[in-house]
Amino acid sequence: MIYLKKTPLYQHHVDLGARMVEYAGWNMPVQYAGIGDETAAVRNESGIFDVSHMGEVMVKGEDAAAFLDWLLSRPVSSMQPDQVTYAILANEAGGTVDDLLVYETGKNMYLLVVNAANKDKDVGHINDSLGRFKAKKGEVDVTVEDVSDQYGQIAWQGPKVRETAPTVLKALGFKEDDIEKILQLKRFRSLQIADPDGGIEWIVSRTGYTGEDGFEIYLPIAKTADVWQGLIDQGIAPAGLGARDVLRLEAGMPLYGHELGEDISALDAGLNRFVAKEGEFQGSKMRDTVSRKLIHIAAEGKAIPREGYRLIVDGEAVGTVSSGTFSPTLGKGIANVFVDPDFDPEGKELFLEIRNKQLPFTLVDSPFVKLG
Repeated sequence: MIYLKKTPLYQHHVDLGARMVEYAGWNMPVQYAGIGDETAAVRNESGIFDVSHMGEVMVKGEDAAAFLDWLLSRPVSSMQPDQVTYAILANEAGGTVDDLLVYETGKNMYLLVVNAANKDKDVGHINDSLGRFKAKKGEVDVTVEDVSDQYGQIAWQGPKVRETAPTVLKALGFKEDDIEKILQLKRFRSLQIADPDGGIEWIVSRTGYTGEDGFEIYLPIAKTADVWQGLIDQGIAPAGLGARDVLRLEAGMPLYGHELGEDISALDAGLNRFVAKEGEFQGSKMRDTVSRKLIHIAAEGKAIPREGYRLIVDGEAVGTVSSGTFSPTLGKGIANVFVDPDFDPEGKELFLEIRNKQLPFTLVDSPFVKLG
């Protein structure tokens, strides 16, 4: 028998009538009212996601910044104290172990927020990498700790978040001065708030995996359910993994296992801006070979693309869909496709092979949905 992990909000999802599925070893809600309705809520109003399954890894010590500068695809030592950095955790060949966010939570203290499916692998890789770093630099002051069981996390996303935040956050018990600081956060910035009961500090950030504005709230795991219920009581719609995947694809965000992987580098995925152009880091060999490139297509008819479908040009297969879905926002199918790095799709007739039929698609820019 397989025992699935449950977030602190599991019973809330069940009580809300969510359809639960296995995801990365967790029992998670894939949808409540329906993927289309939940996508529309986040695009037009706002919605909340349970992301408590994400992993949190603390890297700290006098040499933590230097270690992370070498470990990750871009340096963290130049971060502002409230800055949140998106970076790639790469292997020695340049492939992707994971993509993650870095928060500086104190002097020489960095919280890495990693994908749930990769957390255990990431912790092992970071510790192994620390051994290699010590072999290069000598003895260093760095410790690595998996603190995932301390945190719950709720993402509140949508264009109406900032408009409604003063009322909602007040109802949740946030202090007036903290509410004001939260509203002043710039994109990819964070704020730490002391827990009134002496638990781990709360972190509120403004990143947004859906492409929409909004906030992520990291909080003591025991308080996650109360905050979730408070948001529900304010009339904010819950959204599941199905809507989250549609939203991230519409917004041009990568998903590990699709646009990134052990044999897929950040440069293969077109994430050049998140890779240092100079200097050595553990995965800097990725600069030597780009084995593929990502293009973006949209259906001309009602076709719905799925992962693994082949892109056909002039009767030949030239690429494979890494992520595909129906976009409720656009009313048509959309897909990311990996092709050979030398392939030029401009001006060519593009078809996806779907159930033995070749259906027409159009080359488009990413993100698929243009957001303010």
